[in-house]
Amino acid sequence: MRQIEESGKNVEVAVEKALAKLGITREQAEIKVISEGGFFKQAKVVVSKKETEGEKALAFTEAVLEKMGLTFVVEMEENESEARLELIGTESGCVIGHRGEVLDSLQYLASLVANKGNETYKRIILDTEGYRSKRAEKLKSLAKNLEAKAVRTGRPVKLEPMNSFERRIIHSALQGSGQVTTVSEGSSPNRYVVIVPKITAPSKSGPRKKMHTFVYRSEKKRRR
Repeated sequence: MRQIEESGKNVEVAVEKALAKLGITREQAEIKVISEGGFFKQAKVVVSKKETEGEKALAFTEAVLEKMGLTFVVEMEENESEARLELIGTESGCVIGHRGEVLDSLQYLASLVANKGNETYKRIILDTEGYRSKRAEKLKSLAKNLEAKAVRTGRPVKLEPMNSFERRIIHSALQGSGQVTTVSEGSSPNRYVVIVPKITAPSKSGPRKKMHTFVYRSEKKRRR
């Protein structure tokens, strides 16, 4: 039940009765006063439960999937900081796209819809068939391989453009490295990570001396 009409001897009493029946707080409610009441008339209000950011994202995602002609069940888990939407269906490849481009775009739009007009930001995450976790593991492995390359060559290694979520995975994978640092460069949507080898201090023993090798050859005496 998302909406209820309630009455009471005054507006405050009517609102409290409605909130109790809906099981929500005043911050979670939208209140419309129908009548403020009087000596011989009770106050009447309509109290509705506000949509959460996750619910807004869920409704938007389902609408887009329907327009795309795809049949998915969308399950949601939501807390104060984020909402995770799991897309369950048989056409996951269509919503993932090349390297997750379709899924990332859908997630970005759902985040805009969910957080429109809000002072605080709630993170919206869309996933299907565990794609996010699998992608994260691949990026962590890539980060370690490119760290080795940067150290071996002594030169910065630039990765391909990534979204903010994937860039954070690279930064996190190498944040404890004693050999490289990571920085993000460029502007969205072409922002990318650069793995930079750290500069080591010169040896206190000074530069090595060059070793000169002298080759002595003996000439055989010719027989007369």
